[in-house]
Amino acid sequence: MLVFKFPSVTSTQDLSEAIYTMINADKFVVVAEEQTKARGRYKREWYSPKGGLWFTYVIKGFNPEKIPFTTLTVSLAIREVVGKYVDAYIRWPNDIVTRNGKVGGILVEGIVEGSEATVFIGAGIDTNVDSFPQGVKATSIKLETGKLINNDELLKDVIDRIDYHLFLEDDKVIEGINKYLSIKNRTVKLLGKGWEKQCKALFVDFMGRLVTECGIFEVEEVLRVEEL
Repeated sequence: MLVFKFPSVTSTQDLSEAIYTMINADKFVVVAEEQTKARGRYKREWYSPKGGLWFTYVIKGFNPEKIPFTTLTVSLAIREVVGKYVDAYIRWPNDIVTRNGKVGGILVEGIVEGSEATVFIGAGIDTNVDSFPQGVKATSIKLETGKLINNDELLKDVIDRIDYHLFLEDDKVIEGINKYLSIKNRTVKLLGKGWEKQCKALFVDFMGRLVTECGIFEVEEVLRVEEL
C-alpha cells in the first residue's frame, strides 16, 4: 500500500482530493501527525493534534451506489480495531465512542466520474491525545488505558479491516452496527437543518436509517446526534 506521511497538513481529506488524479495507484493513504483545519460531516471542525491517527484512505474504481452506505461499513471496521483496546461503540452514523466520550470519527466522500467513483475515507482516531479543549466531550485510547499506541501499526490494522468490511453483505454490516449501537434504547437529541427532536433511538434499519420513536431518519438529514 502506498502511504504518504506528513508532519502537518490542513486536512488529509482536502489534500487527498487535491492530488488523487496525480497518483498512479488504485489505492493510497495520506496520513498526518496533525491537522490544522480538519473537518467532519458538514464541515464541522475536528480537533486533530499530534498524538492521534489522522488519515484518508483513497480507493479508485469504487461503485458510486455504495458510497452512502460506506460510512456505516467503515464505522464498523474501525470500531472493531478500537475495540481491541477499549470498550467501543458506534454512535450512528459515524462516531466511535466509549462511555467517556468520542474516540474516533469517519468522513466518507466521493467524486463520481462516469460509471465509477473515487472514494475518500477520512478517519480520525484519538490514540495518544493527552487532553482536549474545554467543551469537547472526547477521550483517547491513552487516557482510557494509560498505554501508548503505535499509530503505524494501528493504521495497518485499520486499513486491513476496512478492506475486509467493504466486501461484507449489507445485512452483516447492519447486524454489527446494531450490536454496537451506543444509542440503542436511549433518549437522544437529533439536530437537522432548522429542526431538532428528542426521542428514544431504537435501531438502524436495513437501509442504514436510524429508527426512533419519533420517526425514521436518513443519514443525510441529521446533522448531529447527542446522547442525553
